[in-house]
Amino acid sequence: MPKFVGLMTFPQNSEPVGERPAENGIERYFAWQEELRSSGKLVAAAGLDPESRVVRGGTITGGPFTEASEIVAGYLVVEAADLDEAAKLFETHPIAVDGVGMFVVSEIALELDTPREEHLSRFGLS
Repeated sequence: MPKFVGLMTFPQNSEPVGERPAENGIERYFAWQEELRSSGKLVAAAGLDPESRVVRGGTITGGPFTEASEIVAGYLVVEAADLDEAAKLFETHPIAVDGVGMFVVSEIALELDTPREEHLSRFGLS
């Protein structure tokens, strides 16, 4: 079954827009996570430290930057039949429900054991 990653992002000055207050969000998150785990759809989940580094063009700089409008706070990997089903899973996450953050959901197209030829063809290099 295909795997999808949801990158959890928060606007820097986020205010809840959902009907539920964010105070009990962590308990609702654990319940959401356990439901997906027991259904066999949750593959991995991790929160990211807010301190980061940006690596570009042979240079390493500190980050995140104050001009960034959103901060990537974590990721979750789920299994789903397609992108629409994966998005529906993230739609019920308390952060999305409360409107304090959002998820960017993408299919994991290439993995560590993906053959070199597939990597090259994916980027039009074959």
